[in-house]
Amino acid sequence: MVDVVIIGGGPAGISAGTVLQRKGYKTCIIDTQVFPREKLCAGVLTAKSKKLLFYIYKNIKFKKTVMNNINKIELLYNRKTVGKYKVKNAYSVINRKDFDNELLQYYKDIGGIVLDGQKRYKIVYNKNRVILSDGRKVSYHFLIGADGINSRVRSYVQHKWKVSILCFEKFIPNIYNEDTIKIDFGGIFGGYSWRIPGKDRVGVGLGEVYIRGVKRRPDKYKKYFESQGIENIDDLKGAFVSAGNFVKKPVRGNVLLVGDAAGLVDAMTGEGIYFAFQSGLQAALAIIDNLERDASLMAYVNRINKIHRKMKEQNIYNKILYAPILQLMCLAHIKNNSNFTKNILDNTISTYHVGYTEEIKSSRNI
Repeated sequence: MVDVVIIGGGPAGISAGTVLQRKGYKTCIIDTQVFPREKLCAGVLTAKSKKLLFYIYKNIKFKKTVMNNINKIELLYNRKTVGKYKVKNAYSVINRKDFDNELLQYYKDIGGIVLDGQKRYKIVYNKNRVILSDGRKVSYHFLIGADGINSRVRSYVQHKWKVSILCFEKFIPNIYNEDTIKIDFGGIFGGYSWRIPGKDRVGVGLGEVYIRGVKRRPDKYKKYFESQGIENIDDLKGAFVSAGNFVKKPVRGNVLLVGDAAGLVDAMTGEGIYFAFQSGLQAALAIIDNLERDASLMAYVNRINKIHRKMKEQNIYNKILYAPILQLMCLAHIKNNSNFTKNILDNTISTYHVGYTEEIKSSRNI
């Protein structure tokens, strides 16, 4: 018997487990993959993500994870430069395989239990029990679903769900010491392509709106990756992302959803790590309040209401920036207002100190 079972060993689940473990509660993380494992993700940590990282994982010392701090951002349209910017708040690029594994090791070092490689686990919700692949049973008082965009737990909390974005990515060696994050809005339907350099490798990828029933175009993807100097796409990795389609009530009984499982992704940028940290933290605090003060678990919804408000604002501007008719107008504004764009990169995307609406109003008053 443990106090909390967490399904999923990504940043959201590990963060929840870490907070609970430090408060003296017994937790267990169950994951289908064996760690360390590869993870399709550009691996960008914003300033706000790093602040939460070091708040949750106190005194963590990374042994393998290297943060490649990037201050240069280039925005493009069909490979033509819209603007180049040097930001004050560095964007740190990490290798998710190493990063997630070191967070998991931190969790284990403070007493957390990890049961990875559980391909065929089964959750018996009415008995508060997880049956592992080998038949062993783990009983719990609370369960946290942190099992990503294809969450099994979400189907219990909310039956209807649809993904928004389909992403493809490949990593290549950073042999030219690239030092600029490049985002290209051209040629991608409802999304963007990226070239993001880590210390030793560069993540090259794209994300576009996914429409069920519409046939994918491998030739289009092949053409894009060839334009980036990548000939072989046989080992291209793909994954779905939810851009703005969040679970409004991510609680059912003693079950909570966090991170991608709750659809918590920035609709403008695709950033998910910050929301993973924040929702994992808030889910843990909601459980602690329930155990120690008999507070309702539904308080978790109020705790992440700030995230939901941010996402609603992001959804509005997502529809403007990524709409084909309006996109060129938006990019023209970005090109002609470099200070505005730099403020968005520093004060909105990197820190959330200022919202999109507030920044736009401020730029009009200049």
